[in-house]
Amino acid sequence: MTSTAEDIERLFSASRGYNALFLAAGSIEEACEENPESLTETGVRLLLGCLADDRFETRRTAYFFYGRLAGILARTAEALGPGHPVSRLALEGVSTLCAEAKGKRHMAICSACHCLAPRHSDLPPAGPGPAPTCCSLDEILQRAGFPLDTHTHPTGRSLLYHHGKTTLVIKCARPEEDPEGLSAEWHWMQTLASSLPPGSHVPTPVGPALMRITGLPQEAASDTAMAFLTTPDYFTYPNEPLAPLETASVIEIMGRSAFLFGHLAARGILHTAPVPLFHNRVQTDRRNDEGVYLWQKGGRLDRWLASCRFPNFGLSGLRDFEHMSTARELPTGDYYRIMGDQILSLLLVAGSHFRSREGAAALSHAPDTSDRRDWFNADHLTAMLEAILTGYHQGFTGGGSKPPDGIDLGALGRRMIEEMGRDTHMEEILRARDQQDMEEKDFTRFLTDRGYSDQEAQRVPRGAADIILFTGPHLGRFNGKISCPELIEFTATLASITITDGFLINAP
Repeated sequence: MTSTAEDIERLFSASRGYNALFLAAGSIEEACEENPESLTETGVRLLLGCLADDRFETRRTAYFFYGRLAGILARTAEALGPGHPVSRLALEGVSTLCAEAKGKRHMAICSACHCLAPRHSDLPPAGPGPAPTCCSLDEILQRAGFPLDTHTHPTGRSLLYHHGKTTLVIKCARPEEDPEGLSAEWHWMQTLASSLPPGSHVPTPVGPALMRITGLPQEAASDTAMAFLTTPDYFTYPNEPLAPLETASVIEIMGRSAFLFGHLAARGILHTAPVPLFHNRVQTDRRNDEGVYLWQKGGRLDRWLASCRFPNFGLSGLRDFEHMSTARELPTGDYYRIMGDQILSLLLVAGSHFRSREGAAALSHAPDTSDRRDWFNADHLTAMLEAILTGYHQGFTGGGSKPPDGIDLGALGRRMIEEMGRDTHMEEILRARDQQDMEEKDFTRFLTDRGYSDQEAQRVPRGAADIILFTGPHLGRFNGKISCPELIEFTATLASITITDGFLINAP
């Protein structure tokens, strides 16, 4: 086995053709795993030079080749530690290439950085929740300091009570839902109250983690709930349809939310659902991945506007802490993917802000060829993208460095406007074989949920033929690729650069 620095450099520099380079990379990988010190600064420069060479991008195995080279650099840096000169040279070079490379080479280099993501958290996971404690609505109102006759304002599954400048939220478990999520949210409200930067708003729990509450109004989704105090701004979103926020406020929200996501991620805590992301909602119950979006594959993004309607961040800060997970609960590769989910969610919500004036009309089940590109302001969108880029990176790194200047946010914004301003892709398909696996009542409800009247749904023969449904807008055609791949490229770039820079700055 090749084991000395001189042998590695001679083996790699002497290999010119693709096949020889591929084999040489395997030998170097084995040698560096056995002895990380065998990779010298000269060897790093050789590997970076090959990573910067796009001659092999058309090769069938190019993704694996470039991924192997980048993986050698990332894993060796991890083994040597952030203070080693080889580590710094390797990761600064990888970070630069993450911003400059394209295509398979770009995704391979970015993905290799996942091994540098945090693997621990100083804060404990939520763990199993307690059994519900019985109490009455009057007791909850008294604990919150609210008059017993305070009026209820139902919204979604929550009951809102307003008193002065404070809002009491009773968040009910949905029917047939495991209430563990509610007790997890209670845990994270308690835990994060002293862990976020000064000025960050975290709701204050009221009562035990999980309660069975008597006396709730009939609008309540169930009698199992948790309760907390927050500000009236808690339910104000950056894409409000009824009373849209000023653009300056939205830019601030995007930057602050990105900062908080990054700040927590650096500490081994990830919010796993800033917005719901799906590849195919229509196949949620019939796919092994439950239709969840895996952005690294670059597939079509299902109903992007619908996903953005109620993001888990807004004017008051982050929300829905039940979706928090710690590094110890996640495989290393998932950490990078979820960081990407956060970045992509922020991008989508930024785009949805300019469509918010449509309100519910944006979610209608009908084909629509209207052109709304002139609703977007390119300068304002670019400012939002800058806030996301800077906020996320600074939140994760603590402001110890800045992302490279080579990321063209203006070009990304123009492509977003082109794809998000026109609803080109509205269709999804319910396959005949999938229909056959559904109960009749579920099939009928599925159709009525997507715009059919009860009478129309009853007349459709289940399983006779594929059914085309207009449920968009989607980003990409059904079972195709995303129509705005620039979103994926930026997501991969920012996630990988952030992880790499954070490792160099924050690792002990």
